[in-house]
Amino acid sequence: MPYEFSTARYKEVVNFLNTLPKNISILDVGCGTGNILDFIVKETGIQDVYGIDIDEEALQIAKTRGFKVFNLSILDDLSKELDMKFDVVIMGAVLHHLVGKTRNESIKLSYRALSNATELLKYDGYLIILEPTFQPFWLLSVVFYIKRFISFFTRDRVVILNYWNNLGPPVVSYFSPEKLLQVLDNFKELNIIKIYQEKNDLTFLMKLFFLRKYQVLLIYQKS
Repeated sequence: MPYEFSTARYKEVVNFLNTLPKNISILDVGCGTGNILDFIVKETGIQDVYGIDIDEEALQIAKTRGFKVFNLSILDDLSKELDMKFDVVIMGAVLHHLVGKTRNESIKLSYRALSNATELLKYDGYLIILEPTFQPFWLLSVVFYIKRFISFFTRDRVVILNYWNNLGPPVVSYFSPEKLLQVLDNFKELNIIKIYQEKNDLTFLMKLFFLRKYQVLLIYQKS
């Protein structure tokens, strides 16, 4: 079965959504099996929810849950595909999976994704971003290239002690909290209204690389 995202990290998202009217529309980017959409509907009573993902197996599960989901990528021009705009667009743990051949290419992909997500928002709509972030940023680039190099030789995770301590695939392009905010500062139509940052416990591999991990929630309003 495809991986399902933890609903625990969406507590603050639900708290914010509960301050909004119940008749709003929500798009979950990278919706997977729809378990987050299911959680949002149950916790908020909001019914007009949609999802996009590129994992067809996960989307089939979301459809069995009754959700309107589409096999689309946030890197595509979705204004032609979805022919509607949303009150809320959620991007949960999406950006670090947008990976190019280099770190710069990966960051450019994040720009494109954020631009497309912003285009899907109604005026006064909200963009909600949840991302695991790490410091220092330069060290993340080292990890990126180590994982990319190892991935040339294997398609499997090179596990060290446990599943989340790994090198090789999947190659990911993590932001630091500061770099993520810097990227979003380029979108002048987006005004930040909430920053929530929680320091996470570290795995053995993170400690080995002297990394610090923060779960970041950013909420922007489009003007």
